[in-house]
Amino acid sequence: MASFMSSKKTRKAMKLNTVEGGFATAAENLAAPYLSLFALALGATPSQIGMLTAFPNLFGNLFQIPAGLWSERMKDKRIIPIVGGYLARSTWAVLAIAPFLVPAEYRVRLVILLATFRVFAANIGVPAWTALQALLVPKQIRGIYYGNRNMVCNICALLATLAATFLLGLPFPLNFQIILFGAAALGVTASYIFSTIEFDQSPPKQQAAHAFSTRVKVFLSEVGSQKSFRSYVVSSLIWSFGVNLASSFFVVYYVGDLGGPQSYWAVISGVNLATQVLVQRYWGRLADRFGQRNVMLASGALAAVLPLLWALTRNSWFPFVIYALNGVAWGGYNLAAFNLILEITPDHNRTVYVAGYNTLMGIATAIGPLVGGFAAEAFGLRPVFLSSTLFRALGLYVFYRSVQDTSQKQMSLRDLIPSRKSAGF
Repeated sequence: MASFMSSKKTRKAMKLNTVEGGFATAAENLAAPYLSLFALALGATPSQIGMLTAFPNLFGNLFQIPAGLWSERMKDKRIIPIVGGYLARSTWAVLAIAPFLVPAEYRVRLVILLATFRVFAANIGVPAWTALQALLVPKQIRGIYYGNRNMVCNICALLATLAATFLLGLPFPLNFQIILFGAAALGVTASYIFSTIEFDQSPPKQQAAHAFSTRVKVFLSEVGSQKSFRSYVVSSLIWSFGVNLASSFFVVYYVGDLGGPQSYWAVISGVNLATQVLVQRYWGRLADRFGQRNVMLASGALAAVLPLLWALTRNSWFPFVIYALNGVAWGGYNLAAFNLILEITPDHNRTVYVAGYNTLMGIATAIGPLVGGFAAEAFGLRPVFLSSTLFRALGLYVFYRSVQDTSQKQMSLRDLIPSRKSAGF
């Protein structure tokens, strides 16, 4: 491996990594949460809303293993994330214009196609990006570093959400066109900043003499000896299916069944992000003290009941409460899940492991909204929400029974109570 970067360069790289994350998250949260609303305004059905989530998740992850293997042979592993980032983020600008250049009956299909390409371009760089993150941030401070980074990212996302709240109140389609062009500008800026970060990188692997299929078989045989990784994959498949079974349809339920205004959905998203800002350091300190697994179990238990709350609500104000709880739950779960995948994947082949994991998750996250969309048209949204809770609970139980991390500490309910010393509020 290349010699470790000097402390000064490392600190500068970590700061730029946080700044890049702020721009990237602002771009994503300015546009992505409202893409379903954009499709609904163009006449999308529930099943098409499911496709709008399913197809990007499927095709956005299918090619991660080849992309991971490719990046392992590159001297500069930033190349794929940079190129993919520029392509993905500029697609927001295309989405602002292209649907209005085709007949009305093709507009939703074109949105689905462009959304799929956007996620595909972005996701091919994820394996290399994840491996670079593991090399950049020392293991012993990952919890607090990514807690602080996530806090910065969520503040930027909150600012973008506040802007979206105002912009959604403008006439259609001007409102969405401004949002989409703004997301493109912020996203391209993020890609540029990422291109300036100096990462300490492992040397490129030599071109393998074996065929691609042979190399995949070798990788799969190696995975057989990685029990923690295999167990994590199984539990994550169940969990991801349960999450995506319902998550695409909360906005549909809010606008269509509860009669909530579109602009209020941005406010609800803002509540979610504001809550995540408040809890990042809290979860980060707990993760460093008790390990990623304990944080995932605690936060995941709350995330599992959120669809049940959606099924029970009958008014348009209670979703504000649900999304406040959503911010608490996912603020901890996403932080710990990212750190845990860095822990349980081997250093020598992490890029390919992450690619394999994301490919499988792409299948689960594609099947979930497809099943949810067609089930919603047949049975309604509330049964879909109840089913989501059951699958989330099952996935969390499998995780609890089969996955371990490097921390052997036990965390009690008392440890979850915030204090001035541990919470960092």
